[in-house]
Amino acid sequence: MRRSAPSVHTELSPAARIGALTGTAVAVQEDRMFHRGEHAVTEVHTLDEDLLVEPVARRRPWVEFFTSTPGRLTVLGIALIAAVIAAGAITSAAVGARQQRVETLRTHTEPLANAAQALYSSLSIADAAATTSFVSGGGGIESTTDAEQFTQAIGDASNALVTATNGVSSQDAESLALLSDVVRNLAEYFNLVATAQANDRAGNPVGVAYLSDGSALMQDTILPLAERLYVRQAEAVAETQTHTAQLPATAFMVTAAALVALVLAQLYLMRKSKRRFNPGLAVATLLMAGLMLWLIGGSLVSTSASEHARTEGTQPINAVARARILAQQARADETLAILQRGSDTQSEIDYAQRSQALSDELTRQLESSHGRAAEQQLREAVTARDGWQAAHRDIEIALERGDYPTAAAIAAGSGSGTSSAQFAALDESLQNAIDRLRDDEANAVTDVYRSMSSLAVGSMIIGVSCGFAVGGGIWPRLNEYH
Repeated sequence: MRRSAPSVHTELSPAARIGALTGTAVAVQEDRMFHRGEHAVTEVHTLDEDLLVEPVARRRPWVEFFTSTPGRLTVLGIALIAAVIAAGAITSAAVGARQQRVETLRTHTEPLANAAQALYSSLSIADAAATTSFVSGGGGIESTTDAEQFTQAIGDASNALVTATNGVSSQDAESLALLSDVVRNLAEYFNLVATAQANDRAGNPVGVAYLSDGSALMQDTILPLAERLYVRQAEAVAETQTHTAQLPATAFMVTAAALVALVLAQLYLMRKSKRRFNPGLAVATLLMAGLMLWLIGGSLVSTSASEHARTEGTQPINAVARARILAQQARADETLAILQRGSDTQSEIDYAQRSQALSDELTRQLESSHGRAAEQQLREAVTARDGWQAAHRDIEIALERGDYPTAAAIAAGSGSGTSSAQFAALDESLQNAIDRLRDDEANAVTDVYRSMSSLAVGSMIIGVSCGFAVGGGIWPRLNEYH
């Protein structure tokens, strides 16, 4: 009977066990001899590398902190505090800049535009007074009632020049150049008027020629320079009003973003802390919502007032100023036409063109929906214009039949139906309309300033208060993890 081979028990050596437990890569070889018949088989066993334990790499402490809930709350609190303070600071800066522009408009730009308009009017009145004195045949402007008007107009023009010179910025080279040209040409104009006056006293007919040259210098050079100065300053007024009528978009966006961030932060904390209400964030949200409502209300009032100042003040003022300029130019043309003894002269042609332009401007302004504050004064101006045109037709009739004394009396007389009286009433009505519109514009600009006067400081206070409220809301939640 065949004997069976003795059984062989195989085990891992102690070294292999230690290597597997400690992760040491130790290869253990064991030879096993199995007798299968007459052949021996040798098996080699190695340690499976999958059984080795890799050492765990530790993350950096700050990464662990910011990925933890306390770290996220800290980041959230810092971001919210920065957002609400930024909202308050940006709103304060935007409103402050807006207030500065409005204050500049009130104290600098608009008075400068008015001074430019007054300069034009005063120079035009002085030229008309000088011409009228020759029509009246009084022997020079100092011997007639026009002397006082001429002197007053020159004084007003000087005051307007001083105001404009002091008000123009040193960096506004174009306006300074215009003022310099006005002053330089005025000296030449006064020389021509003085020469005309001296020749008129001496009985020399050439005085009229000097006066015509002086009036041409005034009408063709000096007054256009003054008009350009006025147009430039009026455009600056309109530009400032247009800018202040715009809503502060940046302040709106930043404040709205901060408000949304506060709401989302409360939802996040509600989910994390299982609490429905965070007092600190709730207070911050209410404060930021209050800032938003304040900004919206103040901006709407400011925008409405700015638009009112532009459409009911600046634009009608420019239209009435143009009408007054046309009236003064037409008056100078009328008196020069009388001096030239004819109805076919260039002065008479210019008078007809400017008189028609004046009528069109007054009609357009009365039909406009803007400038209602000066409607009464404009209607009085239309009545005076009709009377002036009627008097001018009488002048033309007198000149056609060669009756120069009658024409001169109608043009320069003091009666209620004379051309000079009707023109004076027209000019006074237009000046009253300008003053009334300026008052309305000034009231609107004041409303613009007042509507947001406290918001510049208030927004900064609200922003800082929101920062403290956010800190008060986040800090207790952080303490729960200590």
